[in-house]
Amino acid sequence: MNVAIVCEYNPFHFGHLHQINQIKKIFPEANIIAVMSGNVVQRGEFSILDKLYKTKITLENGINCVIEIPSVFSLQSAQNFSYYAIKIIDTIGCDYVSFGIETEIEDLISYKDFLLENEANIKQFIAENKNTSYNKNVMEFSKQNYSNYSDEIFKSNNILALEYMKSLDKLQSKCKILPIKRINSEYNSSSIEGISYSASSIRTNLKLLEEFKDKIPSLTYEYLKHNSIQSNKKLLDILSYKLFVEKSELDNITGYEKGLENLLSKALIENYDDFFENIKNKKYTQTRLQRLILNYILGVDKKFVDDIINADIEAVRLLGFKKSFDLSTINKNCKIYSLNRDLSKLSDNYKELFEYDVKVSRLLYSTKKVNDFYDFPVIKK
Repeated sequence: MNVAIVCEYNPFHFGHLHQINQIKKIFPEANIIAVMSGNVVQRGEFSILDKLYKTKITLENGINCVIEIPSVFSLQSAQNFSYYAIKIIDTIGCDYVSFGIETEIEDLISYKDFLLENEANIKQFIAENKNTSYNKNVMEFSKQNYSNYSDEIFKSNNILALEYMKSLDKLQSKCKILPIKRINSEYNSSSIEGISYSASSIRTNLKLLEEFKDKIPSLTYEYLKHNSIQSNKKLLDILSYKLFVEKSELDNITGYEKGLENLLSKALIENYDDFFENIKNKKYTQTRLQRLILNYILGVDKKFVDDIINADIEAVRLLGFKKSFDLSTINKNCKIYSLNRDLSKLSDNYKELFEYDVKVSRLLYSTKKVNDFYDFPVIKK
């Protein structure tokens, strides 16, 4: 039996370990497969640790196999991120997908059904309220039309759980759900009190690493101490170059909406240091704008994303596995690749999809020679 977890492990903490242990309690013999973001995450940032170290940590903490969510889809909205991750899980034939929740699963299933039944109405509501973000529009529509509405539904883990379940329904997947109640800390809390269970708190308080080293897994501490990736300020330099020197068009970039280039340009000119504080508003959240900027720098085309998401999954990228794990259980419906393998047998779209992962690594490290070609897959004995 294979149980999948969609994850970013940015970084791995005791809340993640709790989920793995709970799965093992329910299914002691199951293989656990992490479908994980690589060097960029859905917040539109570089991961705090390289995917090499994230893979090593997961394999040391109970994961049997790690598959990379392509960078292109790690830099998408929660809807597209979740849909492609679930599509991977469905394609490789996992029996269950496990995810964290912050309310009762029955409440989420009921609300998920409401969202699916009202997709056309929600789309119309969003079109009529263009100056408000997607999530705020969905919240407002739900307040007006869903009798059991509660703000609790919109906690971060719940939002992703809803997207996973919606995706399973849309794909008519046979994969079942295995929800695990989240413990101890708010998902996005930056408070040091809950640092054992909050990736956001670990990232925010990284300068205090020595003070909380006993409150996070030992391998996470070791890699954060020696290998953490700091926020990359050069991205704004590259953005400025592309906008003002190259004058590259934004129109075809995934996540773009008309007028965003003016918003970006104005913020760069007026106050470079407080760029994101000046640019975010009630329609465009900081994370959405960060995703757009990375997609613009990488040149990720909107049509390319649509073509990939609407086609069958042709191949998945293997980051690591335990030697005891039988890879034949997941390669029945698609090819398994690492980037040190010849990609010539893949379609042009899938070659390009995997090449974006290399572009991300080169952008991160400012070098042509990156570990994508020689460190993967990680094989744990």
